[in-house]
Amino acid sequence: MNPLQFGASTVAAAYQNDAAKVGISDADIRRLIPAFYANVRRDPVLGPVFDGIIGDNWPAHIDTVCSFWLSATRLERRYDGRNFTPAHVKHSAIRADLLPRWLTIFRRTAIEICTPRQADALTGIAERMAGSLAISLRKRDRLACDPTD
Repeated sequence: MNPLQFGASTVAAAYQNDAAKVGISDADIRRLIPAFYANVRRDPVLGPVFDGIIGDNWPAHIDTVCSFWLSATRLERRYDGRNFTPAHVKHSAIRADLLPRWLTIFRRTAIEICTPRQADALTGIAERMAGSLAISLRKRDRLACDPTD
């Protein structure tokens, strides 16, 4: 079965099921996300963007992102997904052209922290999320240039 022919919710479920099949645990997510953001903060391009937005609120941000990933992998249902896109789109410093760099760091960190199959499953979720977010960021930027669009 090709999950793409059945819509976005089926695609999301397929990625979530892949995460479950490879044994991703709460502990895996709670190791991955802080390590990932440590790498982001050291990045000369992304570090200043994230530090400028998050400031001194890194513990709360990491907790929120862990909740997102625990929901994305069906390990927990605490995160309200309706907040995801608006939380990013409201910051003009977050741009679609930064997402490939973000994904590269995420992939590299997942490979360092997780098993190969877990890294693949998590990267699949991250790629889907980045693709969706890129659409919203580009729309925001288009509207900023031409509010009649």
